[in-house]
Amino acid sequence: QSKGKKPLFVQLVLDNIWSLYEAVMKRDKEKIEKIVTSLGLKIGARESQHADPKVHINAICSQWLPISDAVLSMVCNKLPSPLDITAERVEKLMCVGARTFDSLPPETQELKS
Repeated sequence: QSKGKKPLFVQLVLDNIWSLYEAVMKRDKEKIEKIVTSLGLKIGARESQHADPKVHINAICSQWLPISDAVLSMVCNKLPSPLDITAERVEKLMCVGARTFDSLPPETQELKS
């Protein structure tokens, strides 16, 4: 940053989000249309004509960067599969506090498999 170069994350992500935010807050219709068409989004007339700019930003960002899809894909990619869990981990998850796995009823112990 001392040489005037921005980090890659800032160049690729934050600058784009900030330019969208500035365009909506300044109500620069040409720039907003350019961003919306380049991203291939369809913003309803109701959201684009709303008096509150937060509604307009929310309408664009919910189509451009949907948080539900991002969180779901991250969980699916990062969390281990339940089928790959070890036997010790299953016993720890089934036992709460000072109880041991052997003290559980037989019906509950069958759930381990």
